[in-house]
Amino acid sequence: MPLSKLSILCFESSLYLREDILNIRVGVQQVNKNRHLKSEFHELYQNYRRHPDKFYEYTRMSVETFDYILRHLDSRITQQIRSKRVVTNPEKLFLTLRFLAHGLSFKSLSHSYYLGRSTVGKIIYQTLHVIWITLRRFHMPCLTENDFKKKADDYLMKWQFPNCIGAIGTKNFRIMKSENIRSKNKNSNKYCSLVLQAISDADYKFIAVEIVGKESKRYRNPFHFSASKFKKLLENQQFNVPPGQKLPGCDLTLPHVLLGNAGYPLKTYLLRPYPSLKADNGKKTFNGRLLRARGTIDFAFGILTDKWRIFLKSLETNTNHAAQIIKVACLLHNIVRDKDGDNDRDFVEFSNLLSNVKIDKVKKSKRNSRASFQAIAVRERYKDYFVNNPIPPCQQLCSHGVGNFMWT
Repeated sequence: MPLSKLSILCFESSLYLREDILNIRVGVQQVNKNRHLKSEFHELYQNYRRHPDKFYEYTRMSVETFDYILRHLDSRITQQIRSKRVVTNPEKLFLTLRFLAHGLSFKSLSHSYYLGRSTVGKIIYQTLHVIWITLRRFHMPCLTENDFKKKADDYLMKWQFPNCIGAIGTKNFRIMKSENIRSKNKNSNKYCSLVLQAISDADYKFIAVEIVGKESKRYRNPFHFSASKFKKLLENQQFNVPPGQKLPGCDLTLPHVLLGNAGYPLKTYLLRPYPSLKADNGKKTFNGRLLRARGTIDFAFGILTDKWRIFLKSLETNTNHAAQIIKVACLLHNIVRDKDGDNDRDFVEFSNLLSNVKIDKVKKSKRNSRASFQAIAVRERYKDYFVNNPIPPCQQLCSHGVGNFMWT
């Protein structure tokens, strides 16, 4: 590696500085020369592959799923990342998953992998990029009308909610700004946030994700659906939502809908619960059916943050890299669901935690504008349908945690 101009000047002007520079460079090179003998990857990878439990604890996925991702990355990831000392593709993926699964800093990873800190960052972000462009079309594709009809069939079968194409919700992620950015603007907040808005299907997978940056004194300020891309696509009929169809067992035709919480507006394509304080028995029945089916998005968010523990603390990076981390974590969530299914350990453990959880009453939101008469009518008709078509006792409890919620 060539010396910088400043280093050359110091090297030529001072014997003491010359010795310091040589000692630093030789020391770093000597340490990294031992990478193929002492790095965490070379010590653990093959051993952990023979012990699936340890491999899962390290990567938060099975060996089979890891190999599946690796096969898709092999042709692209080599072209993206070049190094004087070859870092193999398994090592790049192993390192990236370690970063996501445990939230370790680049400094910590550079020590354990015997790589430079900047090299660690380059490997991680380029690997995330390749994962996104390579596997998104298989595990988070843009859905057609027929795809959405299949999603609606799944919601009817698993959650007894007809014409539902997905549950929508948001999650905040806090970003810690670098000292350089804060020093340039003394009034700048220490933190900013990104809001992940996502739609899940009946199997807790993410159908679509949208990440919006936000900075405010109170980073927990609510997300405004009116400003989202999802709303524009839905309003302009560009989301491939199929036309309305008859509800099971009757001649009533109603539109396909998304299910949101009280923070969302009431639309013909988006249902929200009735306020609990003014809810009669019919409205309570509707709320129970909606919240039960909508629990899939909260469950998906829960598995996401429980598996990828980098989200249990503030992300110490810029917003562009943070957005990349979030969206690729959502994609990896889908990949694990597709490959490991209900056998995924995080899924099983999170399901057990949610068994018999008591859900609070629906809170009134003051931020939504008055709904249209058409939207009110759609919700009323769904309510009447649920009152006249209760869930059979054999289907009232679902084996997937969310179905065991108790509504008040």
